[in-house]
Amino acid sequence: MNVRKLHPWKASPAEAAAIQRGLQKYISTDDAVEKVSLVAGADASFSPTHRKVHGAVCILSFPDLQVVENRSATLPLAFPYIPGLLTFREGPVLITCFEKLHHCPDVVMFDGQGIMHPRSMGIATHLGILLNAASLGCAKSRLYGTHAAPADKKGACEYVYDSSYNVIGACLRTRDHVKPVFVSPGTGIDLAAAVDIVLNCCTAYRTPEPLRSAHLLAQSKKEFA
Repeated sequence: MNVRKLHPWKASPAEAAAIQRGLQKYISTDDAVEKVSLVAGADASFSPTHRKVHGAVCILSFPDLQVVENRSATLPLAFPYIPGLLTFREGPVLITCFEKLHHCPDVVMFDGQGIMHPRSMGIATHLGILLNAASLGCAKSRLYGTHAAPADKKGACEYVYDSSYNVIGACLRTRDHVKPVFVSPGTGIDLAAAVDIVLNCCTAYRTPEPLRSAHLLAQSKKEFA
């Protein structure tokens, strides 16, 4: 996949936040996805010493969820953990993985936020813009916004609202009687389509299969830390 070089990765936390604000003009939450045949999941893990970051991207066919391609990479960890700036910690290694791909996914999902973020620039939005790809975030916890609790059954969902009461995502139950996930558009997709794709990628687990595959691959690289 080709990657747009819109900013440097080496930045202070203040510079990183300014970069995020500068990228807001590229966000589109209109659904531009005509047909979904390939879905990619992207995730990262860290070495026990937190000196290296391991990234993984897994492409699965849709809707049958068969593995089409896996790519991984390891880089030195160069940015601290700061809530809201996850992309500067994980982005470089994930971009390296995307650059290795032979297939081009129709949608990319990230283990993190999309526009459900104080600056509307979670990792799914940020990297979706750089990849010029439809993207969504599917996170295990909420970073920003308020919501009611969804009903305790698969498919139940409640909107997440920002401080101006704009809808920025959904709190979604992907299995009966399990904790919900938090889904938000990255770019090039709307919330309804993002929720539908996540639900159709969930089988026996809370996490959608493309993200679960990427998580397992990224975790397996820790042995090489």
